[in-house]
Amino acid sequence: MLDNLLALHSGLWTANRLYQPQTHCRPSGFALLDEKLEGGWPESGVVELQLTCFGVGELRLVLPAIATALKDSELTLFACPPGDVNPVALCQAGIDLDKVVVLASSADASLWCVEQALKSGCCRTAVLWGDALSVTQARRLQLAATENDCLLFMITHKRSVQGLPVSCRLALTPSDSGIAINVVKRRGLPVQPFTLTMPAMYTEHHWSSKAHPITKSKATKSKTTEKKTPSQVVGSPLSEQQHLPVPNNVVSLFR
Repeated sequence: MLDNLLALHSGLWTANRLYQPQTHCRPSGFALLDEKLEGGWPESGVVELQLTCFGVGELRLVLPAIATALKDSELTLFACPPGDVNPVALCQAGIDLDKVVVLASSADASLWCVEQALKSGCCRTAVLWGDALSVTQARRLQLAATENDCLLFMITHKRSVQGLPVSCRLALTPSDSGIAINVVKRRGLPVQPFTLTMPAMYTEHHWSSKAHPITKSKATKSKTTEKKTPSQVVGSPLSEQQHLPVPNNVVSLFR
């Protein structure tokens, strides 16, 4: 009787199944992270990434999984990013800009839009920045994602309720070599905290020799040399000040 019930509902599992690895995973693009998560990200559901502050490399962490999941008829949604999403960085990650939707609205409206996008079947992956989810909000998003084979990365800088019904939860903090990761919740064995090494996105030589012509022409007119910050460098997924115009084929709903 119990086996039949468990077979009908994939969301239910027993303690004796704790040591069974996930059968369906989405590769993260990072060998160490795939090893720690026993295959990669969950194939569907909500993955919560808790940050000390936005911009620690969270978007670089999820871009490879987004790129590998894109299909001809599906879109990727970026909702409420804390800065302008850099289209150059998306292209470098192998993401087709024709299939990118960037949404900026109020928190309540964004949650509703993301839920509808997951339910519509046109969205394979979504990324949502915002405050910590309530249990009700997490349950609605988790249900919409799992039932429609979608993966939602929920990125927040506030601690959520410990019993939040999500597929996976990681706490991320910046380190000198990349990102320090603490796997707070996952289906499987506990994972010790580890550091994921991420290569530098920029160098002074790279900036001076490969900068976009528009940016270089503006820089040559300036009498003083202004040192670029990491957030301003072409290739950084998020930029507080965008140096390149967003192409028309990237749907932008910024107010």
